[in-house]
Amino acid sequence: MTPLIKEMVKLTVSADLDPTQMNWFDVTGAIKTHFGATPKKYLLHPAPYQKMMLCGNAGEGDFMLSVTVRDKTTIVGGWISNKSGLRKLGAFLFAEHNGEPQAGEFLGEVTQEDVNMMCGIVAMFYASLDTKVESYIPVPHKANISRAKHGLKPLYEWRTIIVEPTRLKNEYQGGTHASPRRHQARGHWRNCKSGKRIWVRECWRGNASKGTVFKDYLITG
Repeated sequence: MTPLIKEMVKLTVSADLDPTQMNWFDVTGAIKTHFGATPKKYLLHPAPYQKMMLCGNAGEGDFMLSVTVRDKTTIVGGWISNKSGLRKLGAFLFAEHNGEPQAGEFLGEVTQEDVNMMCGIVAMFYASLDTKVESYIPVPHKANISRAKHGLKPLYEWRTIIVEPTRLKNEYQGGTHASPRRHQARGHWRNCKSGKRIWVRECWRGNASKGTVFKDYLITG
């Protein structure tokens, strides 16, 4: 868990978001190592998860970008946090058009400059998926019920998912191959016997009655 994500999670109440419903990424390193990644080339990269929050630092302050994938459309919304407070950047849609990503409907008051900035950040993040990245999932702390009675903000425990672009390897941590405990499978490519290559979207698998496992992944790119 990075300090930046820990701070940004506290702002989700102001943004009316549930942090437990998305995978969190600190893209600070991706911006440094993949600066200048072309949106035209990378924005159509398959998303590893359907709901993600990307956090990092821009010249104006710390940012968080909500990235939600629905079928063939991606919705991106952003916020900037600095000494002046939390500023909403607005949101927009983008999808494939003639083989290239194209920004569509703007949701709320969002400038073209902010759209370009957010597209650039998402492109750098997708480009970084060719290397090892870490995703974080917040889990509500059991003390939150009593904290809410006293007007205190919720606490979270964190689970880490490590994704590397190598051969798939899963560990069910106590389950069996026939009936594993409930676990999350990220989006990945599948090679069919016909020779066709298809993208399998993120999903939950296994038996919830046996418990839930947050596990590490080694993914074949």
